[in-house]
Formats: sequence, C-alpha cells, structure tokens
Amino acid sequence: MSRYTADAVSLLVYLVDALPGKADQIFAEAEAAKTVIQAPSTALAEVLYSVSRDKNIRGITLTGTPEDARQALVGNGPVAVAPVTDAELVEYAQVVDEFSIHDALIVSSHRAQDTDAIITTDGVIRGAGYETVWD
Repeated sequence: MSRYTADAVSLLVYLVDALPGKADQIFAEAEAAKTVIQAPSTALAEVLYSVSRDKNIRGITLTGTPEDARQALVGNGPVAVAPVTDAELVEYAQVVDEFSIHDALIVSSHRAQDTDAIITTDGVIRGAGYETVWD
C-alpha cells in the first residue's frame, strides 16, 4: 500500500475540493482505504488555525469550525496523524539547516515514516530532491 506525507497546503486545498489531478487521485485512494496519507500534527494545527480565521483557499472561503475540519480530515477523513517520535527529531536535526521550520517538519516526517512522496506545492522541498506530488 502506498503511503504519503501531506503538508498543510494540500490539506487545505482538499477541504475546499480543489486538488489537481494526481493529488486528488491520491486523496480519493485514501478515502477508499487503498493508500495512506499521513500529516504531522504541526501541519494539521496549521489547517485548524486557518479554518479558525476563515482563510481564503483557491478563491473559496473556508467555513465551519476547526473541529469540523479535524473531523473531515482525521476523524472521518482520509488522513492519519503521523506520530512524532525520536526518529522524527533525529531526521529534523539533520534537515533543519536546509528548510524553514514548517518544511523541515514535513521532510523529517516523510523521511522517518519512509513515505513514498510528499503531497505539496512546495518548490523548495521538490528542489531539494524529495519526491513530491501535486499536478
């Protein structure tokens, strides 16, 4: 079974149903329990924060509560919370100099969980040689 790491942007775009082709396909496979999407708790926290502020995503205003978003993603949705263990911190210590805090947490989760790719629009992560999926 394929496994992916999702960042906050991909989760927000999923919530407004505006994912592009390949990313949308992966989320559909996760909804059907044919693949696994994990997200670090920090990425999920960013999403809940954005929802609490009614942030505009791809021209669509996020509505509902942070709890509604949590339920749509994790409670009843296709996303699992990636554990934060010492393995993630070991990986984080190795990449923190290359990335922002946010990107380093996504990359360290991807590396520690040995996922197939990162679902993201982030060009910095892609430019660093990590497998990413979006279009």
